[in-house]
Amino acid sequence: MSRKKKKKKGAGQSANFIISLITLSIIFVMVGYLIGNYAVKALQQQHRAAMQQAREPVRAPVVATSSPAAPSSSAPQAPRGQEQSASPQPQSQPPSPPAAPSTALYKVQVGAFSERANAERVVAQLKEAGYEAVIISGPPHRVQTGAFSSQENANRLAEELRQKGYEAIVVR
Repeated sequence: MSRKKKKKKGAGQSANFIISLITLSIIFVMVGYLIGNYAVKALQQQHRAAMQQAREPVRAPVVATSSPAAPSSSAPQAPRGQEQSASPQPQSQPPSPPAAPSTALYKVQVGAFSERANAERVVAQLKEAGYEAVIISGPPHRVQTGAFSSQENANRLAEELRQKGYEAIVVR
């Protein structure tokens, strides 16, 4: 009789173990599902922010043109390596080197794609048509062609590409 009790007790323990294992598996799957949803939402929000930033036009900083060599304020400058602790007037813009007009290039963007394969397909079509094209890594993967110092030249190329069926825009 003692053998039968041991067998029943062992069978009950293994059933409890299996039930515990299944329960833990279900809990881990649910936790993984919730973490996955959270990660996907965070990535989608980051992608939306990047897309919004890419859609906004690039604004050039306003630079005074009275005297390019003259300093912008009459306050004494701190020696190199030392920062001023307090400025007499708050600055409205962070200090940045002025952009030279000759270095600003206008490019013609033919498409922006979430998948690189689509961008590569458009690049192949453009090269087949005789245009040089590059992919600006993303996402979005932007297909661009041309680099012009004048916006008029870029507009001409964009119009030429539109006539050939491409959705072309001029970007800076």
